[in-house]
Amino acid sequence: MEGMEQNEQTTGMAAASASEGSLGGSLHPRLAWMMCYKETQNVQAVCRKFGISRKTFYKWLKRFQTENGDSGALTDRSRRPHHFPRATSDEHIRLLIEAREETGYGQRRLRSYLEKRYQIRLSERTIWKLLKREDERRAMDMGRDAA
Repeated sequence: MEGMEQNEQTTGMAAASASEGSLGGSLHPRLAWMMCYKETQNVQAVCRKFGISRKTFYKWLKRFQTENGDSGALTDRSRRPHHFPRATSDEHIRLLIEAREETGYGQRRLRSYLEKRYQIRLSERTIWKLLKREDERRAMDMGRDAA
């Protein structure tokens, strides 16, 4: 009888560790948090088990519930801004490229050239970045043409 009780205990422990392993093993950790919470309904226990703050858990729980339990809601989102209100206009970039082709000036002389001729005020750094980006685009286009 004693051997049977001991066998049941070890079987139960093995099943418990297997279920814990399946939660944290191949699943995304955040999905494991949600599944554990669904089973226990105890936020504090889930946070203690996975070593996360309650604030973090509630952030992901809210996102998960908002998406009606879709696991895609538990992936990281881009932090990139949706729009760039202070971005240099396409017209200014076009004028800059044309001025560069006409004159062959670098960023310092182009800055004063654009300001005198078109009343466009750009920093030398901005001009340098735009010229570099344009050079990279042209190099990529040349690479495509060669292939």
